Amino acid sequence: MKNVLVIGGTGTISSPITKALSQDPDVRLFVLNRGKRKDDLGEHAVRLIADIKNDPQGTKEVLKDLRFDSVINFLIMAEEEAKFNVELFKGKTKQFIFISTVCALDHSTDCIVDETMPYGNRYSAYGQNKEACEKYFLKEWEQGFPITIVRPTQTYSDARYPLSVKGKSYWSVASRMLRGKKVIVHGDGQGIWACTHASDFKKLFLPLVNNEETIGQIYQIMDPRPYTWDKIYEALAEALGVGYEPCYISEYLLDESKTYDFLSSMHGDKHFSCIFDISKVKRFAPETVFDVDIKKGAEMFVDYMNTHPEEKKEDEDFDRWCDETIERYETLCRQFVKGL
Repeated sequence: MKNVLVIGGTGTISSPITKALSQDPDVRLFVLNRGKRKDDLGEHAVRLIADIKNDPQGTKEVLKDLRFDSVINFLIMAEEEAKFNVELFKGKTKQFIFISTVCALDHSTDCIVDETMPYGNRYSAYGQNKEACEKYFLKEWEQGFPITIVRPTQTYSDARYPLSVKGKSYWSVASRMLRGKKVIVHGDGQGIWACTHASDFKKLFLPLVNNEETIGQIYQIMDPRPYTWDKIYEALAEALGVGYEPCYISEYLLDESKTYDFLSSMHGDKHFSCIFDISKVKRFAPETVFDVDIKKGAEMFVDYMNTHPEEKKEDEDFDRWCDETIERYETLCRQFVKGL
């Protein structure tokens, strides 16, 4: 039996993975987090309560007598955290899996994205921090630290939906659609993107766990089916049973927002058209089939929201910002067109 430690385990990506590991008869699962969220892992999962980000000494104390075959940390966001994890787990695990992101890469260099694309996100601090973590872990691998790096792209769940322009909640865009309002879509809606439901992400992630062949390697995991942003928004409108009313605004204009950081989230991630190559990871599970396409994902999101009305959180500030931005933009467009 393999001892596997999951750090976090309650987020969008991590929840399905943690649950699957808890049901694996060959795995003794340990889950370390602050214990703030309920889980459905069953009594056989070993829960370790510690705040790895804010209480390093307490975390060391909780883990001091434990050894693992694989450690999966879903929470690392900065190089200092990567350094602490190497200090914490060096000599205590046979594999350490770091969840990075394709946002660490320079997507301006190519439309085809694989593990060899160069680093260099010029716009996103999140991507730059993940790049620094990757480089640090790979340097430590040269000294014997057993790192495996995984890069997702936009991963969503029943309670989340892949959007490009949103406020504090995912429901805020759906709410505008239901009220017959226009929604802001960056560019002309024809950029190419890939989005992965968390239930599908786990299918290619799990074969990497306790896999010695993955040590020192980077794997990107995502549903490679490409969608335009129009198709992503259209699927949501269709699932809601309403029409799709977009207002297309250039991301170069959205970059200038004083209210929302679109420079990072758009130019640093969703601006570039991307077609993802997953051949490297798929050789571990060549028969993998992705069950949730964007239409099904939209239906699952709407169904979840309808059965969990408490999750339908409005965002009045975002709604007002959209109204004002769309009115101002369309007024300027009408003035511009008159002069053509």
